[in-house]
Amino acid sequence: MGAGGMKDLCRIIEALLFVADGPLTVEQIQEAVPEAGAEEIEQALDELQTLYGDGDRGIALFPVGPGRQILTRPEVSPWVERLLAGRRRQRLSRAALEVLAIVAYQQPVTRGEVETVRGVDCGATLHTLLERKLVTIRGRARTVGHPLLYVTTPAFLEHFGLATLADLPKLVEFAALMDREEARAELREKGILAAPTDTASAAEAIAALDAGEGCRESEPWEAVDASPAEAAPVASDPPESECV
Repeated sequence: MGAGGMKDLCRIIEALLFVADGPLTVEQIQEAVPEAGAEEIEQALDELQTLYGDGDRGIALFPVGPGRQILTRPEVSPWVERLLAGRRRQRLSRAALEVLAIVAYQQPVTRGEVETVRGVDCGATLHTLLERKLVTIRGRARTVGHPLLYVTTPAFLEHFGLATLADLPKLVEFAALMDREEARAELREKGILAAPTDTASAAEAIAALDAGEGCRESEPWEAVDASPAEAAPVASDPPESECV
């Protein structure tokens, strides 16, 4: 760096984080600031983390997936939501939220395993999640028929503000949260949960997972290239047009 050194680097990285539409990794920052080394960037990020760690600020620097992102603090969310009312990003339908939860906790998982938990065809929902890049295809299971295996993506972590999959709530906590009407209302207000439907509750879907808490151990698989259309052909699931 130039004469300004670390102070200038912090200002540059702060500007990059401010204009970015998602979290930035050290590698992405280095592409924009090639004159800075990886260690310098890490140091600058740590200094910004300390700077934004002041509880008097309305924003902070949070780890999201492999990168970091400037986000508003949870305690100011009511005012932020009021400002952004009517301009929220597309919400996930209840069916999509249930399928996504099953994939997140059971990955890698086949479509058949997801449908066993939910009790209905999930082809259309998986197709939508693939298009939204919240899940992806990891390969094929080495079982009869070699079904495709689904896993979550970095976009899933970003969507829910998680640093890693280890930050997922425990299954029991997740089910309890979904069972509380107040929590459901709060999630709907935040645009995370769609309006109630006649489908089985997410809590019931989660309760059906019998492989224990957290992500299960990986099973034998084979790499494969497949389009969303091939991976999850549209079937009898309710249309995802309820996402607004």
